[in-house]
Amino acid sequence: MHLILSALLVLAQDTSLVFSGRNRQLNVTIPRVDTTIAIDGDLSEPIWRRASRLTDFSQYQPVDGRPAAEPTEVLVWYAGDAIYFGIRARGGPENPIRATQANRDNIGAEDHVQILLDTYNDRQIAFLFGVNALGVQQDGTRSDNFGGGAGGRSGSGGFGNINPLDGNVDLNPDFVFESKGRLVEGGYDVEVRIPFKSLRYGEGATQDWGINVLRRIQHSGFQDSWAPVVRANSRFLSQSGTLVGLHDLKRGLVLEMTPTATTRLEGVPDAGGGRSYDSKADFGADIRWGISQNLTLNGTVNPDFSQVEADVGQVTLNERFALFYPEKRPFFLDGLELFDTPSQLIYTRRIANPDAGVKLAGKIGNLNVAALTAFDGQNQSASGKDTPFFGVTRLRTDLGKSSTLGGVLTAREEGADHSRLVGADLRIYHSKLYYVELQAVQSWTNTGARSASGPLLHATWDRTGRGWGFNYSFKAIGPDFAAAAGFVNRPGVIEANAFNRLSAYGKPGALVQTIGAFFG
Repeated sequence: MHLILSALLVLAQDTSLVFSGRNRQLNVTIPRVDTTIAIDGDLSEPIWRRASRLTDFSQYQPVDGRPAAEPTEVLVWYAGDAIYFGIRARGGPENPIRATQANRDNIGAEDHVQILLDTYNDRQIAFLFGVNALGVQQDGTRSDNFGGGAGGRSGSGGFGNINPLDGNVDLNPDFVFESKGRLVEGGYDVEVRIPFKSLRYGEGATQDWGINVLRRIQHSGFQDSWAPVVRANSRFLSQSGTLVGLHDLKRGLVLEMTPTATTRLEGVPDAGGGRSYDSKADFGADIRWGISQNLTLNGTVNPDFSQVEADVGQVTLNERFALFYPEKRPFFLDGLELFDTPSQLIYTRRIANPDAGVKLAGKIGNLNVAALTAFDGQNQSASGKDTPFFGVTRLRTDLGKSSTLGGVLTAREEGADHSRLVGADLRIYHSKLYYVELQAVQSWTNTGARSASGPLLHATWDRTGRGWGFNYSFKAIGPDFAAAAGFVNRPGVIEANAFNRLSAYGKPGALVQTIGAFFG
């Protein structure tokens, strides 16, 4: 009798910790177990039998709202210093798994899963942690804001949100987390540990975080989502679930210092037939300090970017316009998503060779705060003698549950010359399918004996419907508008665009699952 009662109690406990996405059981409570385990891809350890289970995924592509064709189960629990995920992704013997020991972030064309953690639960920005079937990592941030990224973003915007599941994703940031995957019969298992040191989150002893888990099935091209995500919605993150009641999280001291030292020896022929040598040494350092669990301060002095990934080559077809390169330098990457503005008013690659810089990024209450000051090298000045100074501030506050109001202030000072701008932007979501984005900016420039000023005005109205979507936009940029700290490569234009999307969907198993047309 004792054994039977124990079994019944365990069964009841397991049932209470099962959360079906298709049944919209999206408020998830997860157990806290103050222990550590080895991250080896093995989900047979006893701790995983105590974890909460996210089940019943839904298809998003090619057709949203249908039950997922291949089962996925996500196990989740947390300790005081980290959150743990175990993923069981299954298919069948006739459905091979594609996975390689790819480079970091380069797993988009393989079977993989993505964990989205909206640690402020504001449905604006989420941390992204992805792994393929062998545990190769992908990480970055994702937002529903389709404005210009400060350092470059990938994703789709406009046209009624062609594919919100792709969204506005920046894979340039690298976070510290552990992952391991392995192939098993019928699919693969993945184990993930994300330390709280790698995250920013709100104040308070108790936390609620937004969560969703996505799966890419490479052999079919299908994409599944634990939280039922539908196309007839202008916001993707707002459809996520919630981790409820996380408590007493221990982020600990977040303090990183990376000193650098480089030396160079140059030899030149001398008059006596020998060689004379000259050596030069450079020293620098990067510092990252987590002031609190929601604010991070970064500093750099004479940074060394020699180990930064090289930019992908681009072909210049129209030399009248500057080329855009994504940001990859560590000092600028941390918190870069908080510098996002419409019309690309902040572009950190403008600071080409910084001698020193300080950056503060985080969230205080409902206010996103991002501020950056930096001294660029004299070789970046027009005269070759002055030291260019950059100052950038971006503030954005939440309005209600979805809309935002933002302001931006940038300046580039070089001797008596300057280029400054100030702007405001408003993004309003309404009627579930629509959003309106408005922006007004004014710039002032002084170069030598010439002073000028100019405006930038921008408006967008977007509809994200399942069968019909549109994106109507208007932008006017004055001929004397200048954004020395941004990327606006053509002033003196007025643009009006009207694009529409029509989509149709086939029956389950049909040869054509979805078809779309765009015109404008």
